[in-house]
Amino acid sequence: MLYKGYIFDLDGVLIDSSRIHFEGWRKFLNEVGRDVDYETFLKSYFGKRGAETLEQIFGRGKYTPGEAREISDRIDFNFVMNIGKQKVPIEGAFEFLRTLKGSGQKIALATSAPRQNVDAFLDAFSVRNFFDAEVCADDVSHGKPDPEVFLRAAGKLGESPSDCIVFEDSLPGLMAAKAAGMKCVAVLTTTTREVLNRADFFITNFNDKNLKQIFGSTTKEIV
Repeated sequence: MLYKGYIFDLDGVLIDSSRIHFEGWRKFLNEVGRDVDYETFLKSYFGKRGAETLEQIFGRGKYTPGEAREISDRIDFNFVMNIGKQKVPIEGAFEFLRTLKGSGQKIALATSAPRQNVDAFLDAFSVRNFFDAEVCADDVSHGKPDPEVFLRAAGKLGESPSDCIVFEDSLPGLMAAKAAGMKCVAVLTTTTREVLNRADFFITNFNDKNLKQIFGSTTKEIV
């Protein structure tokens, strides 16, 4: 089965950045007398936009939009400062991107991360040339599980959503992909198969032998 557009989430799909994000959030929460453990962070907050996470933790109205943006920027700065030091790509991810690119496939990055995080990632790993399109939190009005980020990515690639396949590691991301009418590969790095059971395919990383089975013999040149 050959797809015309390959759309990748960032955190947890291309890079193992959950610990970096967790440390940023835990530092902020400790400052305001709150705490969060790593498992709760992964299950409830990881992969969401900063303002949505703040609302989920503190309730609506605790912070103004401006205050929420300032807090989110401060937490994201921790990511920007540390991603270059902690180069943690998901196993086989960049090799897979390189193979897709080399075979002429269209590739998009679609993430809930803000632009500064995206740029830090692209520069730290020198992978900007892999992507034909990028959509981040700054480009959409609604975060996942709303499908906007994936629909915009498909539009930038010039392809129908039904011809695109998404690589995701979170439940909100999976829900967004399905709402967009796209097939979804669950990358089981931060969430269990049981939680992501609506996904069409499952891999542990991009060296997983299931990757070849997903695309079949007709796409041997890809995988």
